Amino acid sequence: MRGSIFLAAAIAVLAAGARGWAADPPPPSPAAKAEARQRFDEGVRLFEKGENAAAMAEFKRAYDLIPNVVVLYNIGLVDAAMDRPVDALDALDKALAEPKGLSPAQVQRAQQTRAEQSARVAEVVVVTDKPAVVEIDGVDAGRTPLDHPLRVASGTHVVSVLAPGFLPARREITLAGRTTETVAFTLLPTENSNAHLTITTPVPGAEVLVEGKPVGLTPLPASVAVAPGLATIEVRRPGYRSETRRVRVDEGSNGTLAIALAEDPAAPPALKGRLRVIPSQPGAVVSVDGTPRPDALAGATVPAGPHLVRVEQAGYLPFEKAADVRAGGDTSLLAELVPTVETQAAVEESARGRRVAGWSLVGAGAAVLVGAAIYAAVTHGDVGAAQNGLDADLQHEADPNDPCSSAPSNVGQYALNGCAATKSAAQDAVDSAKLKRDLAYGGIALGAVAAGVGAYLLATAPREATAPRLGLWSGGASGGLLLSGRF
Repeated sequence: MRGSIFLAAAIAVLAAGARGWAADPPPPSPAAKAEARQRFDEGVRLFEKGENAAAMAEFKRAYDLIPNVVVLYNIGLVDAAMDRPVDALDALDKALAEPKGLSPAQVQRAQQTRAEQSARVAEVVVVTDKPAVVEIDGVDAGRTPLDHPLRVASGTHVVSVLAPGFLPARREITLAGRTTETVAFTLLPTENSNAHLTITTPVPGAEVLVEGKPVGLTPLPASVAVAPGLATIEVRRPGYRSETRRVRVDEGSNGTLAIALAEDPAAPPALKGRLRVIPSQPGAVVSVDGTPRPDALAGATVPAGPHLVRVEQAGYLPFEKAADVRAGGDTSLLAELVPTVETQAAVEESARGRRVAGWSLVGAGAAVLVGAAIYAAVTHGDVGAAQNGLDADLQHEADPNDPCSSAPSNVGQYALNGCAATKSAAQDAVDSAKLKRDLAYGGIALGAVAAGVGAYLLATAPREATAPRLGLWSGGASGGLLLSGRF
């Protein structure tokens, strides 16, 4: 599926002109076109990172700016990836109704995905003896009498009906794909007005029951209507200790009930998995479901299922993402922390300073190295020539027949001929030539060191938040390389 969205991205970029966008008057402004293309590209990047919800937001914004069949096609693919077959059907049906702009491969992919999603859609007919609001899993779905069946994803759902002056009624149903089920309710009158209770817990995916009847999974999308009086609320999830509360609610009241779930140490290993969080910055603080979990940096054992991971670091925006931990497996989550505006400004200022120093050292080091190398090349023969002169004087001293012989019998002639001064001058010439050679080699070494330090400063200069970065990500059984940033 991700390969398909990459193909869509390539087509969208290549067709960035008027041909790729709707031409209905009035024509979109250049700014709208630019933002739509940027939103689309960002949606592709987020989808490839597995951040489906964020990708969907970007695609929908791009579609709002300029309706386009390629964007709509990708919205359908993301809906399918997010396990939302009803929404996927709606988007793909609309795209296939006017497929102009889609390639044959995309049309085929849309038809295949539509067929797969259609097999996962069921219908439920809700019938009540009084007009009532119908909720599916806590979300308003219509009002009876319904003019058409409600489409839902196959699986287990909680159907609720609410009507003023009547007790709320709920029923849990399990539907297979491509089936239709009728659910009938008889509403019981009450002399009191219902109360509304908002039930919260830091743990996602926990089942909430009111008076023993399930009303949905946390986080609940809305408050729960309950009859006035004592109400029994239970929250449970495998791997955690179940919690039950008895609360009294008044007629027509609105209240909030927060229930914390504790992990059950006696839960079997089959209900647990390992979660490892990998922050992009060292020293970050990791919380799982609102509880600090420093052990998650190395790999924490937690109940299998969804968890909300939050990573915080001074100078960076908080990172939050849901992680679905596989039972008996390892799940890794890369937390890419984005610096705050103040941190980024400080990083960029530090980077500029290091770059200036780095380039200065590279330039100065290169200049010294080149100059010293030229000086070494020019004077490289001086040591040999001076040494040859000194060697000749030493040969004269060693020859007993030479006027500059150092033999005891020739002491007077040795001094008279100035042989000592000649030898001393030759030795000075050798020392001077060696000093020049050492200075040249020292200059070469100094220039190389300075240039190396400058190159190190350039290589280790702090990167801007928009600079391309290469990293790793994994989630469950999947993973890969992540390249992010602006190009």
